[in-house]
Amino acid sequence: MHVKIQIAGVSSIEDSIRLIDLGVEGLGFTLRLPSGIHDDLTEEKAREIIAELPPFVGSVLITYITDPFEAVDFCKYLGVNTIQLHAPVEKGVMTEIKKRLPNIKIIKSVNVIDAAAVDEAKKYAEEADAIILDTYDPKSGRHGATGLIHDWTISRRIVESCNKPVILAGGLNPENVAEAIRKVQPWGVDVHTGIENTDGSPNHQKVVSFVKAARNAIM
Repeated sequence: MHVKIQIAGVSSIEDSIRLIDLGVEGLGFTLRLPSGIHDDLTEEKAREIIAELPPFVGSVLITYITDPFEAVDFCKYLGVNTIQLHAPVEKGVMTEIKKRLPNIKIIKSVNVIDAAAVDEAKKYAEEADAIILDTYDPKSGRHGATGLIHDWTISRRIVESCNKPVILAGGLNPENVAEAIRKVQPWGVDVHTGIENTDGSPNHQKVVSFVKAARNAIM
């Protein structure tokens, strides 16, 4: 089975359709972030894009929401089938979301800073449907979309010890994704800044190269 691919930072229906045509399974919509609106994607615009997506496409809300009731209401408003939580959340939050939205899938992020990430991933995997491994940048304070890789040996340990699908993110691009897949053996990969133009829009040639490299990687 091939590695699943998610592109984060989608902000137009035109880009969404092109990404789907290139073989991308998941589209990530970044909303309610600490930094505010990203790539001019308003909540209303995201809702309109998601409503136009074809069947079988993963529509993923990428957010820093921590309140389960806010998360449920926002997922309903957008019409997404998956929520990716990037902020730390207390035990029971994801369970509460699932109770109110039984069909929603929850991805929980873990920043791979040191070996403590292994136990953190296992803890969150008790409630989440999948874990995404990302990079923390101490200079900017960002917990994602940093363009930086982390220690893939720790990520591999998480894959081996976690009982849920693991998605690898953090500094991936067309040049390093095949190596990352070989070393980490993830269920899926996620890319954001590594395939973008300077204006934040997806560079479709980079996406083509990324998808090809990921598909051809030997696990």
